[in-house]
Amino acid sequence: MEFQTLSHAGLRVSAGGVELVCDPWLVGSVYWRSWWNYPPVPRTLVESLRPDFIYLTHLHWDHFQADSLRLFPEDTPILVPYDRYERMTRDLKAVGRTNIREVRHGERVVLGPELAVTSFHFSPIITDSAVVIEAGGQVLLNANDAKFAGAPLAQILKRFPKVDFCFRSHSSANPRACFHVTDAPDEEVDDNDHYLRAFALFMARVKPRYAIPFASNSCLLHDDVYDMNALVQTPLAVRDHFEAFRRERRLDTQVQIMVPGDRWSSERGFALQNGDWFENREERIAEYRERVQPTMKKQAALEAKVSVPLKQVERFFADLSKKVPAVLMRPLKGKEVLLVSRSEKRVDGFAVDLPAGTVRLVPPTEFDRFDMRVEFPALVLRQSVAMNMFGHAGISKRVHYHATAAAMPALKRFVTISELAEAEIFPLRGHLSLRAVKALMPRWREGVLYARVVADLVRGRDFPTIEERYLDPIAA
Repeated sequence: MEFQTLSHAGLRVSAGGVELVCDPWLVGSVYWRSWWNYPPVPRTLVESLRPDFIYLTHLHWDHFQADSLRLFPEDTPILVPYDRYERMTRDLKAVGRTNIREVRHGERVVLGPELAVTSFHFSPIITDSAVVIEAGGQVLLNANDAKFAGAPLAQILKRFPKVDFCFRSHSSANPRACFHVTDAPDEEVDDNDHYLRAFALFMARVKPRYAIPFASNSCLLHDDVYDMNALVQTPLAVRDHFEAFRRERRLDTQVQIMVPGDRWSSERGFALQNGDWFENREERIAEYRERVQPTMKKQAALEAKVSVPLKQVERFFADLSKKVPAVLMRPLKGKEVLLVSRSEKRVDGFAVDLPAGTVRLVPPTEFDRFDMRVEFPALVLRQSVAMNMFGHAGISKRVHYHATAAAMPALKRFVTISELAEAEIFPLRGHLSLRAVKALMPRWREGVLYARVVADLVRGRDFPTIEERYLDPIAA
């Protein structure tokens, strides 16, 4: 048995002559040239892959990247979570994949005589998943981005009480740092140390032999986001935090940092490369940025010519307005959110009244009159509207959200509704389908957890605090 880290969230596991690859983002960048694998993935490593199966944890492009999937034969079996809707399957078919299997929550799939996977699903919006891989007598929990806690995590650990290797994210992938309170610019919008605490608390529940910082191994190379590299929590920060934590909690788990190409085998243990990717991260990222400048220049030339047609924006929000229950839009009634589209070609403003389902053009001279504004590169806005990808737009960190303190709750409501549309939450009657019932009923533990989360929100706790509360075995 052997496993090998491939990329940001890419993992290869081989046992009994069968090879599984998880979340193969292997080439290029994602999120409009914003995110890049860090460290870079060697081409020889990509060329060595011969997967018999591919498992995709969820829809986000740093896990589901079309260019990487096209490196493999179109009939390579791809396993995806069985969700309440079929977007992953539709999107896979759209990029030429022909052999897709949807795996139910808690379902175990035997891939070979020494290799099996069990999929566990989480998150009520865009379903994320963790996969437990049984390989040659070893148990790997690839939790990646899935924020399992409480009873849903207990379900996994009841089925698999002994985990040898656990992989989990450790830095922000959300757009919180891109929210700006215009009349309180120094207000903290994210607790960056939360990600270290959450990683440690998760490992305290799982108690694996080895905890591997994973699915946050990327950097930001576009000019729009380059300065935000300072916000990334590195594997070194994870290790330092966890070492103090494990001594305090008297845990046997050890953190092992792995980069693309590093491996572990049952015959030889860890085989790790030497390098200073994290010790000299700032210098290495600067060199990386210089190497990809030809690609960045092509992207800039492409984006310079883009404009966003008013009718395209009108159609999207008119359709969305019809699908969203009026009660959810009540905080936005009588209010407009300004979407600003910028390119070298032109700057446009679109004032969106979501409850009314209307959009009007606004000249730049009037932008300052709005207390809620979202700034987009024109290409990002145009493709977000065309592909229904507003959640991905936020993850890119190339989009910025501005509001006064009084207006920020309404802006966040608008953004949340737009992102829920990507996950096909609306219309709500869609959740009464037989497929939705089959997908969600086995996940009833989530319902119990969410009820408790809502109660905590009413009490004034924020999401990071709530996540840590339900992860901490001492608090539990």
